[in-house]
Amino acid sequence: MSRSHRAMVALACVLIILAAVVMLGAAAPGSVPANMSHTPRLAADEAPTAQLLPTEPVPPTSTPIPPTPTLARREFNESAAMKVAPTSFLPGRGPELPGEFVYAGRRIDVFVGRGTFAPAEVAELAAQAEHSLSYIQRRFATSLTQRVSVGVYSVSQAPGSGTRGIAYTHGATNVHIYYNSYEDKHSALVVLTHELAHALQAEAYGKDAQSRSDLVLLEGLACWITGEYWLSLSDASSFQARARSLYHAGYNGNLAGLANSSDTNAAYDMWAGFVDYLTRTYGWDRFNILYANGRGRAPGSADYMGVYGKSFRELQDEWYATLR
Repeated sequence: MSRSHRAMVALACVLIILAAVVMLGAAAPGSVPANMSHTPRLAADEAPTAQLLPTEPVPPTSTPIPPTPTLARREFNESAAMKVAPTSFLPGRGPELPGEFVYAGRRIDVFVGRGTFAPAEVAELAAQAEHSLSYIQRRFATSLTQRVSVGVYSVSQAPGSGTRGIAYTHGATNVHIYYNSYEDKHSALVVLTHELAHALQAEAYGKDAQSRSDLVLLEGLACWITGEYWLSLSDASSFQARARSLYHAGYNGNLAGLANSSDTNAAYDMWAGFVDYLTRTYGWDRFNILYANGRGRAPGSADYMGVYGKSFRELQDEWYATLR
């Protein structure tokens, strides 16, 4: 073999050796072939870096804010002695009412007539009412400034058929409820709390304004103030949930016309839902103006157009659209 041929063979051997070294290096332990995915494992003290993704802008909507559920149910059968006593106290005595005087609380004085609950039962009811009064005062951000007298009487003494309670707020404030001895005392507590809510309305807006408030607002707001107590009668989770149920049950006509309904509770429930809708959608400032400048008891007679720029019927239909 000539010298040139030997040189060429030696060069080829060198090139083969170099190629083998390169290939061995490419296949060294810990390397990942290009055609395989690789997901590193994090050490125990290593944390992943969060990736911030761009968020989509939220489109504007004309849908009213969703209803806010009332407070969780409280245990109505809990003994009054187990509860913390209300802290506020109003001195003096409320107006004298017919019947036996059975209870002097921190803010209410209670009398009982014949044919209704026993005096001891009424005293227990009164103690529960002191706590429900604390609840509605906080809920409505209004407190009594004078003591209120409560009279508990038989159904036969009610001023009208079907009347369960009435609040007299123009003079010295007093409320009456009407129940027979065998009837549900929890229902009586709810009605009493509702009538005390009327007393709070008179405190907030003034006795004159209270005397001429639109019936839809008068009773709807009193139910709203009564809050979880009132809702316990239907076991509803919120005023809107209750109104939606009634709407689909057929109470979807003239809202003001419910004043002539034989089902007073259903009418009050729908009016409470309407009040709840107005205050959540348009705010309390405008609602307070509407309520304080009532033009009479006629349902739907308040100045809705002047306050909201919409008629009572337009606001009713607007609310109904959210219940469908």
